[in-house]
Amino acid sequence: MALTIVSTAGAVDANSYCSLAEAETYFESRLHKTVWSAASTADKNIALVWATSVLDATMNWYGWGMTEIQALRWPRSGLASPDGWTISSTTIPPFLKKATAEFAMQLIESDRMADPETMGFKQIAVSSIQITTDKFDRKTVIPQAVWNIVRPYGSKYSGSASIELTRG
Repeated sequence: MALTIVSTAGAVDANSYCSLAEAETYFESRLHKTVWSAASTADKNIALVWATSVLDATMNWYGWGMTEIQALRWPRSGLASPDGWTISSTTIPPFLKKATAEFAMQLIESDRMADPETMGFKQIAVSSIQITTDKFDRKTVIPQAVWNIVRPYGSKYSGSASIELTRG
């Protein structure tokens, strides 16, 4: 059964911030899109859903979700663009559609969720050949191009959280 994209803002069954048609429109004006163009429709749909899921799992979006029944974390209220314009609380904003499409292409290109092949190694040596790895040159889950788009609207989850309990 083929995956069906549901990109309706606030829908209880939404699974993507960007429809396939919106992603195709985004890539019409983008260079270096060979990976996207060569992918099947099924893979593009999967990548759009996966990109949405990873964005929601890794981003601490600013503002507030609109309803408790919406499947995704957008639409949101209480947000403005970097230029001060109020962001609609009833639609998925264009920046998020663009970020989702961009991230989807990056996910088709490589598995950004996989552990690096040299994880756990600092240095590998065979006879006189020596390779020293740099743990800081690894691909991040969210590509820099996508992070540049979403940065004004949220922060990355740090992976650690503290909860303070008080008695009232």
